[in-house]
Amino acid sequence: MTGILAPEILDGRRLWIDPVMADVIHKLHTGDATKGWSGDPRLEVYFEPTKRRWELWRLEDDNEYRLVCRSAPDVVFDDRLIELLVANDKQRGIATLGERIVAQNDERDRVVQQRNDDHINEEVIPRMNYALRKDGLI
Repeated sequence: MTGILAPEILDGRRLWIDPVMADVIHKLHTGDATKGWSGDPRLEVYFEPTKRRWELWRLEDDNEYRLVCRSAPDVVFDDRLIELLVANDKQRGIATLGERIVAQNDERDRVVQQRNDDHINEEVIPRMNYALRKDGLI
């Protein structure tokens, strides 16, 4: 898709075309093979002057711009933005950060539960059986 003309002003934000981020903006649109990013010409970088931060907006299929992410105040976008987009690209089938955290926590819980079960099966149950047999209860 080519020929997308982004509005210069979007909800009080100014389209960012300064050379400071020209390389990152070019990679956003055309891709960066070294990071596995194929590019998206619908992405645009805007500056929010009241909060002194940069924002990434995307023109969606319904012709509405939606916020993708924003920087911290006075922090300029760099190649980490591309890495973040690749890491959270749902079209790639890669889980989002939240999904990865939940999966990691679930795995940790499973391991802890398995250790507890093993301890009960290997230590507690044999000792209880011995004590019950010794007292003549079984």
